[in-house]
Amino acid sequence: MKKIFLKNTIQVSLFFLCHQAVMAQSINLPKEGKFKFGDNPEWATPAFNDNDWVSQQLGKSFTKDSSYAWYRIKIVIPSAMKTGEGKGIKLYLGKIDDVDQTYFNGKLIGETGSFPPDYITQWEKQRMYIIPENEVQWDKENVIAVRIYNLIGGMGMWEGPYSFEPFGWVDEVSVRQDFIENPNNGFTTRIVFTNKIDNAFSGTVKYWISNKANNKVLFSETKPVQLQAKAGAESVIIFRNFQSDKENVFHVGYQINDNNNPLFVKKEQLYIATNNLEIPFTGEVRPLIKNRVPDNFIAVSFQNQQLKGYLGTRLKQNLEQRLLKVDESGLMGSYLNRPGIHPWAGEHVGKYLEAACNVWKLTHNPALKKQMDRMMYELINTQLEDGYLGTYTPDQYWTSWDVWSHKYNLYGLLAYYTTTGYQPALDACRKMGDLLCATFGKKAGQLDIILAGTHVGMAATSVLDPMVELYKYTGDKKYLDLCYYILEAWEQDNGPKIISSLLATGKVTKVGNGKAYEMLSNFVGLVNLYRVTGDEKLLTPVLIAWQDIVTSRLYITGTTSSHEYFQEDGYLPAGNNANMGEGCVTTTWIQLNQQLLEVTGELKYIEQIERSVYNHLLGAENPQTGCVSYYTPLMGKKPFTCHITCCQSSVPRGIAMIPYFTFGSSKGIPALMMYEPAFYKESIKTDGKKNIDLSLQVESNFPENGDAVIKINISQAASFPIALRVPSWCSSFTASVGGKVYKGTANQNLIISRVWRSGERIKVSFQMPVQVLTGGNSYPGQIAFQRGPQVLALDSSLNDEVPGNYQLGPDQRLLVEKPIESSSAVLLPKTWIGKQAFTVSIIDKTRSLIKQQLVLVPFADASQTEGIMKVWLPLEVKK
Repeated sequence: MKKIFLKNTIQVSLFFLCHQAVMAQSINLPKEGKFKFGDNPEWATPAFNDNDWVSQQLGKSFTKDSSYAWYRIKIVIPSAMKTGEGKGIKLYLGKIDDVDQTYFNGKLIGETGSFPPDYITQWEKQRMYIIPENEVQWDKENVIAVRIYNLIGGMGMWEGPYSFEPFGWVDEVSVRQDFIENPNNGFTTRIVFTNKIDNAFSGTVKYWISNKANNKVLFSETKPVQLQAKAGAESVIIFRNFQSDKENVFHVGYQINDNNNPLFVKKEQLYIATNNLEIPFTGEVRPLIKNRVPDNFIAVSFQNQQLKGYLGTRLKQNLEQRLLKVDESGLMGSYLNRPGIHPWAGEHVGKYLEAACNVWKLTHNPALKKQMDRMMYELINTQLEDGYLGTYTPDQYWTSWDVWSHKYNLYGLLAYYTTTGYQPALDACRKMGDLLCATFGKKAGQLDIILAGTHVGMAATSVLDPMVELYKYTGDKKYLDLCYYILEAWEQDNGPKIISSLLATGKVTKVGNGKAYEMLSNFVGLVNLYRVTGDEKLLTPVLIAWQDIVTSRLYITGTTSSHEYFQEDGYLPAGNNANMGEGCVTTTWIQLNQQLLEVTGELKYIEQIERSVYNHLLGAENPQTGCVSYYTPLMGKKPFTCHITCCQSSVPRGIAMIPYFTFGSSKGIPALMMYEPAFYKESIKTDGKKNIDLSLQVESNFPENGDAVIKINISQAASFPIALRVPSWCSSFTASVGGKVYKGTANQNLIISRVWRSGERIKVSFQMPVQVLTGGNSYPGQIAFQRGPQVLALDSSLNDEVPGNYQLGPDQRLLVEKPIESSSAVLLPKTWIGKQAFTVSIIDKTRSLIKQQLVLVPFADASQTEGIMKVWLPLEVKK
């Protein structure tokens, strides 16, 4: 986020796009190309007859393991693109999964990655190739032929942009636009030109400001631009301060012309002054439509919780190191200056808003409130009159990830509305909902939603869940009708067949193309639709999917997917190259279990939530920096990055959900689900049906040990039950109060019914024995350790030598004692966030010699100082 300091100005957060402006001469490729599986060098030739090939939409992926395929795309390049300098035409082909060779009129112009036998994937790299001018058939048909190869999982030209434009002076001169906001909605614009090469540049820049409502020009000025013939030379053009007493939303644009070349750059974007923005809090909002299926678990409201201890620390780090430091211009730039910098750039601000609202309800942090007010206000002011709130240009509406971005804007703005009561946020959601209802369906002129998104339509149809929420908060039945249309679309010939495939096969790998994140998102919506309608047939396929994932596709750290897809039964690769545990998948898996917990009250769902939270969710965010691991391996270094991606937006959102799972009402009984130190308060009904105020003060060192004291405070003595969850991983669970000892059973609630008096204390005690987990098909002969809900990991930064690096003879084995039951923080660096460390002894089985003391830490804490981790260890437990 750029911040500018000038005399007599105010430091502000600025919203503008930082990438290179697009030339007016840029032309998009066709939306579809010809496509065929197979491999034949003749397919590169322009004269080849491809009439029998199928049409394939660009920007969509499909699943086909170990395959070759070709695209053929025909374009006309106008002679107006000739620059006379012979520099060629830039061809943008986006991202291709996995590798490609690209031909233009039969000539190879570029390749990315490497084909077998020396296979190297480059599935995430943007392709830009130069077409030589002498190869172009000007004003005639030209053929782009793209040869691709895929090893596993997704395949194809899966993400744009797709366009071509002349190579010219804009590639040799960088342009940066800065805004300095002054009091009373005034602002100054500065445009900085920097020479990249040793050629001089001479031109003009025309600058204007216009009214958003009617595009009336309010200010315009043209100035000359001169750049010395020296790389690094700069020219700074400053336009005078613009002041408006009544408005704060404007179109700001510029056009740069070269005095010696017809190429020009034109850029226009929204500018919104937010320095004086104040949005009042009017109170949380409840839905107008109640669920027909009663909730069996209801979390206590966030403002009635104070979380401390380990989870409290991680929540605080999520606020201070991630949310408050988020790149605001990166989140909003693709809305202020369409098209977005990549196809799913639109999802991030909605994810941020939902996370920020949950954290603000818990903390009431004033800086966070100002930040989320700015972001919300920016977002709704970029909405078009027809309700469109995506990052695409009109020629690309409802392709690729456009519906997906609307989904997350619905989530974010609904969260803001329900948190603050700010009506314009709901109005923006209504406009989006109305547009989606008008656009998709089976009536004449409407679009097929399956064709509007990737992964057999599952990306687009996942708008199901926020549309259910929009129905709940408005009562408008047409939103519910769209939800049922989505269910019908699933079962079309071109649909993912989410319900029918699960009922027929019982396997998520048989649904759509097996893409985990998008599929789980649809499951979340399906449960939500069941809750509001009571339609039992909607719940059954989700329960089948849940059981299949838990039985065959779930990692011990509470995540799923490799290379973003559900894998075959028991195949759980865990190294860096497995791309396992996508952060978006972890968060959505938690959401699905949250829905099932709330609707059923069954503890098996909180067990899965707890496993995910204490391991893979917290393990994906570095507590020291707030940076996030897109994929979080069990074996290797966590690849933390701080720039914005889908997982960098999802993981903080998942962490912000933790208060949903700590304490609440389980089937009408106050129930403590987690034993972290905390304070909760709630209004409950006594056995005599009288409302009283209850508060719980939990004092503990969990997860370091299993001893806790729960202090009961009530407004008056009363008879009522309290439920204490007994986790499946503990033993010897007891609760003592009033001289009586109650014994708990694993994976059940221990319910204590009695007359309670204020000030009474429940003493809880349970053991957390270390469990030894076997490596299964993916890591045979290896083991991992779990203590309580936490999987343990070896971190190379805390150990001099790592098991697996020993040179052993054929008759030698390494034995290990189980980790000691208590942790020792003295083994950790002073800057380490977390207090748990455990030691084990490595012994040579043949010689009975102690080789090494190993230090293990919770997987969620491991690699925070860039250490290499190992969860699966080549050890044998000493008997």
